[in-house]
Amino acid sequence: MKVVVFLGPTLAVEDAREILDATYLPPAAQGDLLNAITRYRPDVIALIDGVFHQRLSVWHKEILYAIERGVLVYGASSMGALRAAETDCYGMRGIGRIYRMYADGILEDDDEVALAHGSAEDGYQKASEPMVNIRATIEAAGAAGVLGKADVAAFIDVAKRMYFPDRSYPAIWRAAAASGIGEEVVAGLRAFVARSPVDLKRDDAVELLETIRDVARAGGAPPVPAKPFVLARSTFDALYHRDRMVHHLDTDVPLESIGYHVALHDEEFDDLNFRALNRSLVQVLARVLNVRPDEQEIESEVDRFRTRRKLDTDDQLADWLRDNDLEAGEFRVLMTEVATCRRLHKWFILARWMERTTQVVLDELRLADRYVNWAERAAMQESLLAGDSDSLWIEGGFPPLAALVDEHADWTGVLPPVPLEQWAEEAGFHGLGNLRIELARAGRAREKMLKLLAETMSDDP
Repeated sequence: MKVVVFLGPTLAVEDAREILDATYLPPAAQGDLLNAITRYRPDVIALIDGVFHQRLSVWHKEILYAIERGVLVYGASSMGALRAAETDCYGMRGIGRIYRMYADGILEDDDEVALAHGSAEDGYQKASEPMVNIRATIEAAGAAGVLGKADVAAFIDVAKRMYFPDRSYPAIWRAAAASGIGEEVVAGLRAFVARSPVDLKRDDAVELLETIRDVARAGGAPPVPAKPFVLARSTFDALYHRDRMVHHLDTDVPLESIGYHVALHDEEFDDLNFRALNRSLVQVLARVLNVRPDEQEIESEVDRFRTRRKLDTDDQLADWLRDNDLEAGEFRVLMTEVATCRRLHKWFILARWMERTTQVVLDELRLADRYVNWAERAAMQESLLAGDSDSLWIEGGFPPLAALVDEHADWTGVLPPVPLEQWAEEAGFHGLGNLRIELARAGRAREKMLKLLAETMSDDP
């Protein structure tokens, strides 16, 4: 079972590894759960620590996306406890006392678990004390008889009024004295904290890791009752398609940065962008016209794609998907979009039965500044065939269509990626008969060209 744990100041990673073998990542910010899913493909995600003010916090929809994909998502201690209390009805699993206090409404504020801390290089050294630990320690001192009920309330009030990065026990002693709490009472709590501090966040983190360890040993966790949901994709897709990080050359790079880099450096970007936008606009038109490809058409498009890229085995396809940062479901959506374009192309071609695609193809060559080259090549073929009659090209008539296709592919490397009847229609031929004639003409032109070359070489001293 593959487990990813987001952990920072709550518990040292070395201590965590002694409990659970997992991939440990820094405190999670917005997008980090999503990136972990696509990069590590975990069975379980444990969210313990997350950022609060340095960057945007973990998004609820990331958690729902993970659950939708069948990933078990656990939360405890800090950001994990907060998000678990907010999404446990959808299937996130909360662990520990802090989670239960948030879930029960005893705690509501984010600052209860927030704290200031150092960087990863410093081991996330704490620079302040989380309110939830301070509260638990003061209440423990009250239970031990060190503080009276009024003093417990007074100390908690003093700490709660502080800004969370400023919360530390020395700062609390000073603020308590300034608020009128007696010196002996402060000294008594100071002594209790020195010998018996409560680290509720650490305790809950340990409980979470032990829970996952036990789940792994048992072979999996039982399902939990959860409210059915449909993940709203609009805003989530913006995060997924722009901010999601992918891993190349041992570096994490956002998808948005790849797009910007292509725009600035690819000489063919304008054409690429034009085709991409056209494909997207076709999807809008198809929805307006209520045009949808069927499963057979989508499968045909998948086969066509794999044939063109020589992805003969499922392993080769899986490698291609991984290299291109695509999930199997996303690849299916992309092939559905292409199949939708092809479906509308078929309608367009049939609507222009006489003219077919001649004009639009030649116009596309003109836009690409390739028209003159192909016009001259076609003219050369016509000059080679001048004076020939169809009946004299080949004794006994034309060879079979399959033989003509194979011979043409041997010379040019051009081989239709789909059945000939389908390709002939897409390419603008008036049926297989028309295709057969044109293949025979091309073959005859090659024969005459080779003959001319041979004669030229024999005449050359």
